[in-house]
Amino acid sequence: MAEELRSGYTTGTCAAVGTKAALEYLLYGKTSKEVEITTLNGIDLKIPVLALRGRKNFASCAIKKFAGDDPDVTNGISICAKVELVKELPKVERGHYFDKFLLVGGRGVGVVTKRGLQVELGKSAINPGPQKMIAQVVNEMLEDRDIKAVVTIYIPEGRTKAQKTFNPKLGIKGGISVLGSTGIVKPMSEEALKDSMFAELKVLKMDKDRDWVIFAFGNYGKNYCERLGLDLEQMIVISNYVGFMVDSAVKLGFKRILLLGHIGKAVKIAGGIFNTHSRVADGRMEIMGANAFLIGEKPENIRKILEANTVEEACDYVEKKELFTLLAEKVKKKVIEYSRTDDLTCESLLFSFKGETLGYSSGFYKLAGEVANE
Repeated sequence: MAEELRSGYTTGTCAAVGTKAALEYLLYGKTSKEVEITTLNGIDLKIPVLALRGRKNFASCAIKKFAGDDPDVTNGISICAKVELVKELPKVERGHYFDKFLLVGGRGVGVVTKRGLQVELGKSAINPGPQKMIAQVVNEMLEDRDIKAVVTIYIPEGRTKAQKTFNPKLGIKGGISVLGSTGIVKPMSEEALKDSMFAELKVLKMDKDRDWVIFAFGNYGKNYCERLGLDLEQMIVISNYVGFMVDSAVKLGFKRILLLGHIGKAVKIAGGIFNTHSRVADGRMEIMGANAFLIGEKPENIRKILEANTVEEACDYVEKKELFTLLAEKVKKKVIEYSRTDDLTCESLLFSFKGETLGYSSGFYKLAGEVANE
């Protein structure tokens, strides 16, 4: 039986715990080694305090982020809260205002620069969940006091870690987001990954309001975008979730899709497979072999294709290069069929790991030229 994966706690939970520890120091002179908090889904936690220091009117607390078994780039970094007691709240444009306190992002916390996220444009990227947790802490502790607080959340490694996340593409500049819808980190699931890709696609649509998007399986697609003079910000890496992302594009109102893909994954789409993960479906050699037969490839070459270890190897046995054009046309056809709409255009290009263009659908370069000039 597989060992159950450990859950962790979010950056938002860390921020709320740091806020509570700092307030406890300011109000009661308490220097806690761990702090109790209840998450938004009702789970009681005791979280250790990494560091706490203070003066008469302010205190700062650092909490070490623990992501459990989730491969989170923020695991192990310090999430810090500085709390200053004041009579009147200052005016800070990026801040979030509440009756008893001002919440603002400091060093390493990003600012929202694109529409479509849960936080207003120009505000510190502290999501509604963490805002609610911090508000519960501050409101409870300052309820009967004629005093207010400025709460600054800062993350010393935030700028560096942001480069390893979706944040720059989502329009969160200068650092990472303070996240957490429940306060608990569950090990990254397929649904969580889909949610993040949908969010990226939604931001793209709302920010630029273009009706076209580039789908790529990985970063190899970036090279082709650059060659074609396409806007890299319109490219989204869709991983294995082709069907989900086609559905999402239709739902959000995209009308034109350029699909750039390595032959190893693209050939699956040509066979009607819309989750390209190897554990879900394969059939790559069979799809190549069947289509090679249709164009009159030599029987001995078809046999070699069917027995090949990889698609790259199989490509070496193809003499009739029109096979790749046929596969690109089938990718186009299958995507349009899958979308269940008459209002979608798709064109595809297939390439090898060597960076060679293998084949493309009939309207690919026409569509690429159109969108490059928009």
